Amino acid sequence: MHTDTTRQAPPATSAVPPVQTGHTPRTSPALEPAVDAIFDDVFLSIGQAVGLRASFDYEAVLWVRNHFRPKFLNAMRHFGDRWLEDRSRVTAVCAMFGERAVRYANGADVIDVEAVRQAGADVERYCQLHAARSNGSRGRINSDAATGMIAGYWCIWEPAP
Repeated sequence: MHTDTTRQAPPATSAVPPVQTGHTPRTSPALEPAVDAIFDDVFLSIGQAVGLRASFDYEAVLWVRNHFRPKFLNAMRHFGDRWLEDRSRVTAVCAMFGERAVRYANGADVIDVEAVRQAGADVERYCQLHAARSNGSRGRINSDAATGMIAGYWCIWEPAP
């Protein structure tokens, strides 16, 4: 269990009210343990996809956590805790992420931060394209908020400051 008590919640990035989804958004301090638990699933799913083909450089693991954790936290702040609804989608995307990281490592025994960055960019593009396609097929207006909701935790809509 993670017991780091020195962390502070990131500042709010928007004055935009939460989208009504049937879930009640929680405040950041209450979300911190939830996001940490979600990241256990995220890293397990990425590791399962990679298997014994390679290991991750420590800097690469930090990059994944530092890059995606704020997105997950922001998603939960705006849309509430949708983890049970989104878990299968997110873990499937983690498998894609792991496969892409292995590909970008080009057969190396260790997946470095550059391979992880490229895999992350691919996953974000995929999520955004998938969300736009899903919105269009459902006859929805392709708004930023709707795109973030369908794409789930990986490609959350992040309002301009």
